[in-house]
Amino acid sequence: MAQEIKSLIHNPEEYHRKMQILYKSVTYDEHNVIKKVIGEAVSDTKCHTIRVLSVGSGNGTREDLSITLLSETFPEVFYTGVDPAEEELQQFNTFSVSKKAQKEWENVEFEFHNETIEDYIEKADKGEVAGKFHIIVALQSVYHFTDPVTTIKQLYDMLEDGGVLVNLMQSGDIGKLAMEIGKHYYDPKNWFIDAEWVEEKMRERIPDAKITTVIQPQTCKINACFDEQSSEGNDLLDFITQIPNFRKTIPKEIKDEIMESLNNKKRIDPNGDIFINWDAGYLLIRKEEKKLH
Repeated sequence: MAQEIKSLIHNPEEYHRKMQILYKSVTYDEHNVIKKVIGEAVSDTKCHTIRVLSVGSGNGTREDLSITLLSETFPEVFYTGVDPAEEELQQFNTFSVSKKAQKEWENVEFEFHNETIEDYIEKADKGEVAGKFHIIVALQSVYHFTDPVTTIKQLYDMLEDGGVLVNLMQSGDIGKLAMEIGKHYYDPKNWFIDAEWVEEKMRERIPDAKITTVIQPQTCKINACFDEQSSEGNDLLDFITQIPNFRKTIPKEIKDEIMESLNNKKRIDPNGDIFINWDAGYLLIRKEEKKLH
């Protein structure tokens, strides 16, 4: 039976600090896949103003390219960012102001909400905030939903006909590792799940939706994870497992099992560097347009 723990997300400052260590270790070409995903999302959208909801928007740097693409495609963009991390949203607001000062994003109107997506949905149901969008984006935030399947369905219901919900989640080996950790631990604020699990559940929950997946191959250099004296390696392990002070806080038997699983998934290149596949899965859920009979 899985044991409840407080995962890394309970300390937002440490979460974001260790996430930056991960970003330094991951290699990927996000530019092309973002262009592909956004292109697919808006391919059938014909309107003057496009409304976008960003769930767990953070400081906005990860959404730089997608906002730019949307602003170049549509005359007007109404962009709503929702995140419970106040400091991250403040940074996003500053980022958006600087972009406008550089004559970018001039046709984008921003609105920020410092709250959980569950709180935002409750307000939308009451008509207190915008409740219909052409695109809803959730980049690496599904794990933190109170009930991922229910919340994704609620977000789907907030789509305009023909709208698309874009979920970015871990996939491949790193996703499998998360599922393995989930056999031992759970946290209501951090689900140990992957893109494949979510896709299966949503196909059951929304059988009429058009669901497609775009996989972005990525690798993460993890040499330091096998050096117990490396502080960076320990921080990276904490983020990979989402368990604070992973080496010191969990029982040896479970720690050894997780490290063995990580070791079995590793790849070694000709230079002796150690990598794990850190594939990103973009799960696109499209709400079909209603047909008139």
